[in-house]
Amino acid sequence: MSVALKIVDQTLGVHPPISRELRLVSERITLRELLKRRIDEEVAELNAGGNEIKPLVAPTEQERRLNGERPSRRAVDPERQLAAALEAFERNRFVVIVDHQQVLDLDQPIVVTATTEVRFLKLVPLVGG
Repeated sequence: MSVALKIVDQTLGVHPPISRELRLVSERITLRELLKRRIDEEVAELNAGGNEIKPLVAPTEQERRLNGERPSRRAVDPERQLAAALEAFERNRFVVIVDHQQVLDLDQPIVVTATTEVRFLKLVPLVGG
């Protein structure tokens, strides 16, 4: 049996939030496993030439300006993306809220129901602080 999980990406002050659905084979998953599944799907879509997806971890506009635009598209490495996402989570660059409760541990089990919503809230550092 597969279950659909609603994922919402939100950055404070930026509207509207971006929603997508992730199909899971089980009703139980840890946040670490969820991040891996999500990133694997995003990377596969990006590497296949998809431009519609907004990945969880991506360079900021300032980083793109400083580094310049890359003329040719290189394959994205899912392991590097996962490592960056795990580090960002541990450094509190984003928080994860499952059904209105913050998840603090990567290995905390999440029980997925038909109405479960996982919200990735990206935090933006304050200028000068």
